[in-house]
Amino acid sequence: MIALFVVSGDNFADQFGGAPKFCPPYRCPKGQEPVPKWPLKIESMGCSMGGGGMQMLQPGKEKAPDVHEECCDLRHACLQTCGSINTHCEEEFTKCSDAVCDAMTDGKKEKCKSSLGIHKLMIQMQGNGPNSCQQYDALQFSHCDCVPTDQANAKRERILRNFYRKFNPDAVDKVPSLMKKIDGNKRKMVGLLLALYKKFPKAISKVKDPQQEMMENMMRDVKTEKEEEVEEIDEDVEESDAEDLGTDEL
Repeated sequence: MIALFVVSGDNFADQFGGAPKFCPPYRCPKGQEPVPKWPLKIESMGCSMGGGGMQMLQPGKEKAPDVHEECCDLRHACLQTCGSINTHCEEEFTKCSDAVCDAMTDGKKEKCKSSLGIHKLMIQMQGNGPNSCQQYDALQFSHCDCVPTDQANAKRERILRNFYRKFNPDAVDKVPSLMKKIDGNKRKMVGLLLALYKKFPKAISKVKDPQQEMMENMMRDVKTEKEEEVEEIDEDVEESDAEDLGTDEL
């Protein structure tokens, strides 16, 4: 069963003592409504630096999986879902990540909460930046279509049918009952899509964060330089040992 939720509350602000500023939701000309574009091109950079989080890198070490990765993916999906509200996306991220930490044992819970605090700080900094609403507006613009109001519901139904055909073809017959629950409410459509992304994570495409890739390349270059330096030192030591032996000893 898919649960629906509607945008509400200031949970993010209450829990973290401040929230990204509210950005006006996407609007269409009079007589039209915003509906998601098909195909749904939902991408996530995970909990990377550019994605509102921070991942520490060390040369020669593989990046450890982030326990909040699924929550970060859903946050990206929310911001790209036509009709979403940016502050609600941050609230849902907080709820999701808090649940992840609360499910852990005491020893791991503290570390989980600590990393979550860093993610929240990065999100808050991005959300209050000078271009925060511009970024959100750009995501909404690229994922929304404006259609006549009397055609909006039919478009939503086609999107749901296409989604189920792609990710759960045996359950396409659920679409009519889901449409009744939505009842033409664009906010409920947002909630339904987010519930579907959570249930079918393959609908979210994982992409490389350019900032993270740059950092990884820098770390890789540092590691390579150090390895080359060690090789040069070893070669110098070998040559020095050979010279100390003298030609009569060789």
